[in-house]
Amino acid sequence: MKIAVLSDFHLGAKQRSPREQDPLIQAREAFEKAVQENVQLILISGDIFNQRTPSQELWAKAMRILNLPSSKDESRVELLEVLGKDEEEISPLALRGIPVIAVHGNHERRGVGLVDPVEALEAAGLVIRLNQNTILLKTPEGKVAIHGMGFVPEEEARNVMELWNPKPIKGAYNVLMIHQSLGQYTYSEDEKPVLVPSDLPEGFDLYISGHVHYQADTKIYGKPLLFPGSTFRTQLLPIEAEVPKGFFIINTGGDPTYRFIELDSVCDFFYEEKEFDGVTIRQIEDWITRKMREILEKPRKNKDKRPLVRFRLRGELAKGNTKDELIAADLVDKFVNDSILHISKRELASPDLEEQTQLLQDLRERKIPLEEMTMNILKSKLEEVKYDRLFEIDSLYELLSEGMEDEALRRISETIDQLTETELEGKA
Repeated sequence: MKIAVLSDFHLGAKQRSPREQDPLIQAREAFEKAVQENVQLILISGDIFNQRTPSQELWAKAMRILNLPSSKDESRVELLEVLGKDEEEISPLALRGIPVIAVHGNHERRGVGLVDPVEALEAAGLVIRLNQNTILLKTPEGKVAIHGMGFVPEEEARNVMELWNPKPIKGAYNVLMIHQSLGQYTYSEDEKPVLVPSDLPEGFDLYISGHVHYQADTKIYGKPLLFPGSTFRTQLLPIEAEVPKGFFIINTGGDPTYRFIELDSVCDFFYEEKEFDGVTIRQIEDWITRKMREILEKPRKNKDKRPLVRFRLRGELAKGNTKDELIAADLVDKFVNDSILHISKRELASPDLEEQTQLLQDLRERKIPLEEMTMNILKSKLEEVKYDRLFEIDSLYELLSEGMEDEALRRISETIDQLTETELEGKA
């Protein structure tokens, strides 16, 4: 028996951006390739949609894609049993052609009593939805049992898995499908999953998890643990520039095997990180321009689409420079005809800003009153312009705090005039 394992289409992502059609294009290609592979079953491990309540326009486009498997020849799959779920929830339409079985992802999860998008697709007869339940199917090659659990918050995942405690069905090929991060396999570097691979129950022939957006495969209890990854480029992480986008094909006959099918419609992606030390904004702009010209000369798989390029900038700027002066939009426009450029400058630091932040932290830790804190900041600024001994700082602060900026400026001007006269007299 051949099974296609797909995940994380995120239909509706990147709306009103140059990539808004990509999730739909890649999802359609994945389904078309799965049908061409003559699979008998399609599994989707979560996040078909990017929103909990998709627009009607998106629903229409998604349903056209999800209808593709039902147009295949007469189904060779028969429903035998449903465990933990009312069989009446499964429409006979869902068993036409190539049945599609799905769990909900974190982007689709809704509160108790609310219908999530995967439930709505099941009501339309386009998928069979699993959430802590099991479906047993019969095929010409034998029985297959799909055990599915939709996304739950990471901190609850281990407890929910233990409470559900799915058991393999004897005489069937058993698949456990979830939508969670697992140990080192995470959605993002900030995520701290509680569930690890060894928390999954033993005895299954295949383990699948969505949520992780890069494809990976490993073993658990001697059986495959597969992460199909998203079908389109989502987070623009370094690993997404290293591994392809696509889906897995499982062959359960004899000695079970699996292989990864790469999608052709995905644009190329180049990722660059750079650590700077004491540079100006102009120097950074020049570096980005040089790197972009180098990247655009590199060979690409998909020459019909503009490549994605992400620069992650880190380090410290030269004194007097701030990251706000780096106008990413100007650089994006400069290469708009040849690429889709993303510039991440959040990790650039300005010495001036850091000094001011440190001053505020020091003052706060010393629990200085707001008025005194403001006075100290004013003094530090006057010291920078070397006029700290010429002004009566207390009276100047009072004028500014009372909104008498004109009077404060008049006094500053008088002081500067006096300083100028003194310097001229000295030279004479």
